Amino acid sequence: MENRRMHPGRIILSLYELVKNSAIAFFFLFILRRGSDAGWVVAGRWIFIIAISISILNIFLSWWRTTYRLEADSVQIDSGVFSRKHRNVPFRRVQNVNRQVPAVLRLFGLTSLTLETGADGEDASVKFPAVTKAEAARIEKALDGYRRERMETAQEESGTENADGETPAAAVAEPFPEKVRTVHFTAQLKDVLKASFLSFSFIALIPVLATVYSNIDDFIDIESRAEGFLSFLAGSGVVLGITIALFALAAIAFGIIRTYLKYGRYEISSDDERIYIRRGVLTEQSLSVRKKNVQAVQITETPLKRLLGLAEAKIVTVGSFEDNLEDISSLYPFLPKRRAVELVGELLPDVRVLDGMERLPKAALTVRMLRFPWIAVIGTLALYFWRADFPYVPDWPFLAAALFAVIYLLRYFDYRNTRYAIRGPLVQFRKGGLWRETFISRREKVIEAAVSQSWLQKRFGVATVGTTNRAKPVHVEELKDLPAAAAEQFDRWYTDRNPELIRADEEVESWKILQNEL
Repeated sequence: MENRRMHPGRIILSLYELVKNSAIAFFFLFILRRGSDAGWVVAGRWIFIIAISISILNIFLSWWRTTYRLEADSVQIDSGVFSRKHRNVPFRRVQNVNRQVPAVLRLFGLTSLTLETGADGEDASVKFPAVTKAEAARIEKALDGYRRERMETAQEESGTENADGETPAAAVAEPFPEKVRTVHFTAQLKDVLKASFLSFSFIALIPVLATVYSNIDDFIDIESRAEGFLSFLAGSGVVLGITIALFALAAIAFGIIRTYLKYGRYEISSDDERIYIRRGVLTEQSLSVRKKNVQAVQITETPLKRLLGLAEAKIVTVGSFEDNLEDISSLYPFLPKRRAVELVGELLPDVRVLDGMERLPKAALTVRMLRFPWIAVIGTLALYFWRADFPYVPDWPFLAAALFAVIYLLRYFDYRNTRYAIRGPLVQFRKGGLWRETFISRREKVIEAAVSQSWLQKRFGVATVGTTNRAKPVHVEELKDLPAAAAEQFDRWYTDRNPELIRADEEVESWKILQNEL
């Protein structure tokens, strides 16, 4: 196939980012210091002009010199203005696919496409910063076509040949049907309103106003005016009440708008092979994850969510995400718990949340209470040497006693909430004091299982078990103070090899080899 360049909209996007990043320096040198003839100011202006000119020239040259080409099994990328760099990324290394449509690209009907791999550093992803939606679909189609071809080849190789060397008709791979997406969840207005209050997004108005106040104060002396305004408010209870009410309404409106821009048009869908998550209004973000790459599921319940019967389900997957996409692997953070559990089952039919989990023995509570309270001791020493004298604040001995009480109370709550279940191919851990977290994974997705026992645990007949799943970074889950018999059951559960687990181990070894190659 022929070499192609990014859409020219990439130039506009780069110019927009350049203007955004250099706006403060421009404002300071050419507006705030516009009447200054100081040598350092004049030199700064010339340096700024030269740097901007070089950056603009580099943007055009970089766009012109960057090309890519789709092969049958890989994507080839050539980049670099003076020092050329060639990258060959096989499709087999691509783990996740995500799209972002910033507001600037939306004006031109463009999108940004990223192919995430399991590598580190510069090789962690293959980015197409600005392409048409049709071109993005072509790239994804090439990726899917490669995987489909591999599946067809595997089917053909698994067929048996007759005496004439021909494959029987029954063994010939049937053509793959067209993928049909099923929409599992779409955010409604009530969901956005619920998210705006539970995420406390209205509090974000305070730092925004503080930033605006600080910037305005650099040009206009508003401190004296603000003092006069505050004196006016303090002198009238009615005006003060109205001002507080207006500020509260503004904060709520700000929080709703901010949440709507992030979670508006939120949609979770899937087909037989992939899970699709899309969100955002001005800046649209979408994620495509192969179900095969999902290693585990985490269900998190904060104290407020537990009080309201809500939960957040998050998938643990192979590969990595860009910094601003770390939280998109969450299946909407504000779902009713029952709906979150149902959604996990709909998206991943081979994973289900187990009921009737086992509790820890009373010996586990004894072990937890006997462990040395490092945090409480260090906090007590800090209170003793600091001895801050604040009004209405008790002396340090009372604060230290309260700290010890809180630590041991949290240990008790953690003991009460901790559960475990090992059934068939599934393992499920639940732990946490005020914050509760449930972890579910299949045996073939666990690349390492560990059982350990400290001196104290051995005395009371309990042990610690742990799992390791492929992710970036590697996901490690640990559950302390299980009965020794349950720890032995967990060890047998993992070491009882079967063909499915052996195939998974072979995939893990291939993945480790791939990591070393990268």
